Amino acid sequence: MSDEGSDKAVLEGAGAYFLSIVEASRDCIRVISPEGFVEYMNTRGQALFEIEDFDSRNRSRYWPDLWPPESRTSVELALRTAMAGEAAAFRAPCPTAKGDPRWWDTTVSPILDEGRVIRVLATSRDVTGEVRAEAHRQLLVNELNHRVKNTLATIQSIASQSLRNAGVDVAVRGALEGRLMAIAATHNVLTDENWSAASLRQIIDGSVTPYRNNPGQLTITGDDLMISPKPAVVLALAFHELAINALKYGALSVASGQVDIGWSVSGGDQLNISWTEQGGPPVRPPERRGFGSRIVELALPNELGGEVDLDYRPEGLRCRIHASLAALNRVDAFMQLA
Repeated sequence: MSDEGSDKAVLEGAGAYFLSIVEASRDCIRVISPEGFVEYMNTRGQALFEIEDFDSRNRSRYWPDLWPPESRTSVELALRTAMAGEAAAFRAPCPTAKGDPRWWDTTVSPILDEGRVIRVLATSRDVTGEVRAEAHRQLLVNELNHRVKNTLATIQSIASQSLRNAGVDVAVRGALEGRLMAIAATHNVLTDENWSAASLRQIIDGSVTPYRNNPGQLTITGDDLMISPKPAVVLALAFHELAINALKYGALSVASGQVDIGWSVSGGDQLNISWTEQGGPPVRPPERRGFGSRIVELALPNELGGEVDLDYRPEGLRCRIHASLAALNRVDAFMQLA
């Protein structure tokens, strides 16, 4: 039987219309037998894989054997899934017949006849350009992260030496260095997440934990949430300022003091964060608004599009933060898009 006749036999029952659609596709389309052997590949697929002799190189070959070892597990899993009647998809590398490296997004679907899987349809799209672009982007992001870390470390060193040589008060120097450290810690969290988002728990923990006297002084409760980069930095600074204030004047200034931080989501889209101090010295409202107060009372609600309530109760400061989840998940210009 000729190749054309064999192909028609494979697609028998589907009709010429189906065959014309398959041949018109810009993707590689294979028909695979219930045993996993390649029965048909469209003309475009043969061109994409640079196959000049389909009959000798691919026809009647076990499909997973046509993929390199590092891809075979994904291919076999998708094939078994389709044989069981469910669709599957994977992304994996596979060189062409001439050895050119390529990456493919492949969808594997069962062909059913009265509920029985009679063949499998595998559609592969060449995504090599996309994979290479992503690898290049990741290289640039890694280089940028490295440079930013070095820059932050340099800024800390320059600021420390300059302020010390200028005779600036130790407390002022410490405040500036602490703020830079809070930004650096948040940057590290964002770097670990490829600048897509940062863990709210990690942000709070990194901003507050260094200032406790003992583990029992601090509790953090709430289901973790992911925050986009820009509000993550502002939140880190805000919690750093709350921690510094507690260390100087509030609950963290004495061993018996306690800080409880918690958050919850209400109404499906409203985040409520609470900071509650107790067991410290009596609290009085500040006589003037410093940098920390401006961060918490002005910058934070402006960035989150929400509300911040500071209550200087004698028994301990209480801070309430209310913001919509949409503001926390806002896509920034430098975030990775799905």
